[in-house]
Amino acid sequence: MKLQQYLFFFLVLTAFSCTTMKKVQVIQEALAKKDTVQVKLVTEIKKVDSVAIVNDIVQKLTSSKLNFKTMNARIKVDYESSKNADSYIANLSMLKDSAIFITIRGAMGVIGIKALIKKDSVVLIYPLSKKVERKPLSYLQEVIKIPFTFTTIEDLLIGNPIFMENNKIVSYKLANNKLQVGLIGKLFKNLIILNEDNSKVLNLKLDDIDISQHRTCNITYSGHINANQYQFPLIRDISISANSKLNIHMEIKEYSFNDPIKYAFAIPKPGKRK
Repeated sequence: MKLQQYLFFFLVLTAFSCTTMKKVQVIQEALAKKDTVQVKLVTEIKKVDSVAIVNDIVQKLTSSKLNFKTMNARIKVDYESSKNADSYIANLSMLKDSAIFITIRGAMGVIGIKALIKKDSVVLIYPLSKKVERKPLSYLQEVIKIPFTFTTIEDLLIGNPIFMENNKIVSYKLANNKLQVGLIGKLFKNLIILNEDNSKVLNLKLDDIDISQHRTCNITYSGHINANQYQFPLIRDISISANSKLNIHMEIKEYSFNDPIKYAFAIPKPGKRK
């Protein structure tokens, strides 16, 4: 069960990993002008134009998706909970719109679990016990309590925005020259913080709409590099607060787009299951 939890943590916590944000200049700079007539004018139009600019940022975040055929990655994960701490390596390969392969290695490189996720199914392989479990995709929805589709999981792992459609902007402001946008959707309240030129996501905070869940997830992105004209953060620090607290540090050690699948594996035949 512990290794299975690693898999689900990995699925949930790599959200927005390489989300693209286009450069958009905020009108608020105009308020620095000394001419009082201009200040008054800008103050009046700011109510309309600033909302339009922020809405444009959100719309581009929602609609802009990293285009790829394949993706490979090796990710080092360190985590600490109230009960224990550990490290593991997650190897990931994705074939767009078809299959997601995940292999999780623990101490000494021992493989603890493999997962193959397809459009309608999930296969979990436990090499040590030679156990194989075949589940419908809805199994992930039941365990994680989030209505994932295959496309949602694919977007999550590649870093495309998820659960952003039909969200409403409820707040925005500049703080330390960084734009902060508050959104609300059917499942989450989101707070996104961008860097000074609005080209990178620095922080993302998710709060459950259902306050009885008491769940908050805070993700900090750093170590950005340019990958296929997208800002791709190699380092992510995640803090989750619910009934207990979990801290996760992720470092992408290797990655590639549109290369041959690297971490695929064969599924044992049913007759070999125990």
